[in-house]
Amino acid sequence: MILFLLVLIPLRAELTFNKPHGVYKSPFMLRISSNESGAVIRYTLDGSEPTATSLQFSGNIYVGTTLIVRAAEFKNVSRYSDIVTSSYIFPSSVLEQPDAPDGYPTTWGKYSTISGTAPADYGMDPELTSDRTYATNITEAFYSIPTLSIVTDKENLFNKTYDEQTGGIYIYTGTSDSDGRGWERAASVELMGVDHDLTTACGLKIHGGQGRVPEKNPKHSFRLTFKEEYGKKTLKYPVFGEENVARFNSLIVRTFYNYSWIHSDATQRSRAQYARDLWSRRMQKRMGYAVSDGLYVNVFLNGLYWGLYNLSERIDDDYCKYHFGGLKSDYDVIKREDYLEASEGTLDKWNQLMRLSEKASSEQTYNVIIGQQPLSPDTVPEVFLDVDNFMDYMLINQYGGNADWDHHNWIAVCNREDYTQGFRFICWDSEQTLYSAFKNVLDVNNRDCPTFLFQNLMKNRTFRHRFMDRAYKHLEDDGGLLRPQSTQALWDSLQSVISFAIYAESARWGDYRKDVHPYTSRGELYRADVHHTLENRRLHDDFFPQRTDNLIAQLKKKGWYATVEAPVFLVNGRRVADGDTINLSDELTLSQGSYILYTTDGSYPVSWVETTLGEETPQATLYSKENLAQSLTPGEVTLRAISKSNSSWSATVTRKVFVVDDVTDGINEELRVKNEEFAGAVYDISGRRVNSQFIIHNSQLKKGVYIRNGKKEIR
Repeated sequence: MILFLLVLIPLRAELTFNKPHGVYKSPFMLRISSNESGAVIRYTLDGSEPTATSLQFSGNIYVGTTLIVRAAEFKNVSRYSDIVTSSYIFPSSVLEQPDAPDGYPTTWGKYSTISGTAPADYGMDPELTSDRTYATNITEAFYSIPTLSIVTDKENLFNKTYDEQTGGIYIYTGTSDSDGRGWERAASVELMGVDHDLTTACGLKIHGGQGRVPEKNPKHSFRLTFKEEYGKKTLKYPVFGEENVARFNSLIVRTFYNYSWIHSDATQRSRAQYARDLWSRRMQKRMGYAVSDGLYVNVFLNGLYWGLYNLSERIDDDYCKYHFGGLKSDYDVIKREDYLEASEGTLDKWNQLMRLSEKASSEQTYNVIIGQQPLSPDTVPEVFLDVDNFMDYMLINQYGGNADWDHHNWIAVCNREDYTQGFRFICWDSEQTLYSAFKNVLDVNNRDCPTFLFQNLMKNRTFRHRFMDRAYKHLEDDGGLLRPQSTQALWDSLQSVISFAIYAESARWGDYRKDVHPYTSRGELYRADVHHTLENRRLHDDFFPQRTDNLIAQLKKKGWYATVEAPVFLVNGRRVADGDTINLSDELTLSQGSYILYTTDGSYPVSWVETTLGEETPQATLYSKENLAQSLTPGEVTLRAISKSNSSWSATVTRKVFVVDDVTDGINEELRVKNEEFAGAVYDISGRRVNSQFIIHNSQLKKGVYIRNGKKEIR
């Protein structure tokens, strides 16, 4: 006889809250319900996990002030459901956040480099919160950017018993290997408001270098780790928008240390702006590279407002896998904080690149570095460096005048198993930038760091001229991302996001060096409407308008920037931008200089392999209007052009244009137009405008096609 054993596995209970987490203005009654009968709902209001002895839910809970509710269902003494956490933030109660909240210690951990213990700081400054205008802006801060609520047993943060399993991570911040570094505690996090709705379990650690030293910084960074022991091992949620990577094994809740109101140095406090690091990362993203993306958030710890933070991707092997593909075990992640290390993988390929760079003046060695020549006769070519990424990375740091780099604060990643991919550099921790319009970091040279690699490569003629091209592209060419209008626009886009949040940060931490711990010098009450506004105005008046020209002058003094004017591409007398469409009947010309060489296949017109003077390549053509017209054919064309004056060359200018054959008969192709309103525009068969001010963009106009009032017509 065959017996079939049917095992019934009970469904776990699911709890439902009638009000979602979020930021609230009006009080309400909270009701918790379950799909399971015969069980008891128990809850806590202090951030701790509910147990069989916690409060029993028997009716509604009145919620009229900031409150953290954690609930679970129990049968007998066993928990029968997952713990559900829901944070309710009331800005009105945040304004009244006290200096000594119930159940929290009045001191934190011992100082690391000086004697004494850090005084605890929880409260909002009453001088600011009592000001009606300031209070209004603080209130708006909690609706203007997302809220990140971190909830955990307060003993996980503030337990003063030195114990690896139970010690408080805000007491033992990990300033050395023996005082808490690496300690991790279970937590729940909620990202809510402004198009975000996430609740998940995770591990919680203190993160950072000098920012975790108590006397230097009372407002620490955190690392969120996603593991099966807490919940799901991978967070799958579009933290940084639907268009970006949406898988994470770790996230950094970054505070602001340098150039913040809590820094020990008075000058740094006066320059606080809370955007410098993210500006560098966003600039690199605009240049087309993968970065550690960032999201401004208001952080709460167990319902206590902790300030303005930047939620960021952590750059590790998981990051590389999600952004670049392949296996996480294939990646080297190289960085330097206190020392050079491979936080993932090994230093082997990095050390190879460093040693090769010492001989990079040789064209043969340079070709090995960029993957155009094998390292030895019996090997295949291997790329050691993504050259354009490296050049653009260096230009961002040179433009910013990064004063805390590159003896540390840099990251490079490489898939060592993919020979077509060299090291990529990712901007990280660039807080000490965008300060002085005259800052010069071109002579920085730290062994086996990015500047060491750069200084070695600049001894190679081909690399040096390619760098000149990249510098011209970003600093001077039309649409250059490091031109004043572009750099300031990016800055303003960041400041607009935190225009209200900076008021809340000021009320929370602006008085710390004045009233709590002056440390090296007593500070002021730092205000959003005074100190932040003054520094922002200084950057607009003195930094952004001057910095581009000053960097160009610094590069020229080093011999790293072309002194000859570069060619300008004109179509029918107007400048051509990358990706513009032209017709074969249009007049394409090159201006600037009497001796101009060009190519139409994307190759460089001049080679510096054999001589510093430069030699014309076989693909190059001497410019004349007739020669250029004859060179154009239908399809996408990549034009490169360079000017010469005496024995000096300009930068090489590149334009990709879509050339249209406008005399071919045939079936009409779909028209792609830039604007939707034609205002009665009429165009002839070559695509030229007859009337109106409308401009056709990237259209393929065939014989017999007319456009009238936004519609295609065949005549």
